[in-house]
Amino acid sequence: MLAVTSNAFLGDSNKDFLANWQETFVLFALPGSGLSGLGLKGLLERNRSAILIEHLRPPSGPFALLADLPKWLGHHLLDPTRPLLFLDRAFEMGELTEEERAGRASPRGLRAELDEAGRLRLLRLGGMIATSPVLPPFLRILARQEVAVATALDLLRTAFPDSGT
Repeated sequence: MLAVTSNAFLGDSNKDFLANWQETFVLFALPGSGLSGLGLKGLLERNRSAILIEHLRPPSGPFALLADLPKWLGHHLLDPTRPLLFLDRAFEMGELTEEERAGRASPRGLRAELDEAGRLRLLRLGGMIATSPVLPPFLRILARQEVAVATALDLLRTAFPDSGT
């Protein structure tokens, strides 16, 4: 499962790629991104399986966005062989393919990338984590408590240790 923010479109590099993405994906349109409404019309017309979640106010953080996923994706989050990929930055098609491959190979794995300011830019949750019934309430707590990103990632790693399988 793929979830990207409108920051993935910096430089317009990923619009065509996502328009042709074969699976359902979520696009978080953030305020001030220039991708609201009509700017996304072409992408959504070409990929009818895309789910657009438009935010009128800036979310409190990445876990507030992620906490919304279970209610929007429902049955799409039931396949433990599919990782959940969250991107809040521009990316290359090859990078996305590699992250998906690595996520399928490590269903209990977790990988995160922070920028210099400590903002979460990439999060990959293996399918066993993404489909865990514990994850939705866990994400809601992280969002509600506005836990710092680095601390939240430590908590995720503690709650979902990678057994190496």
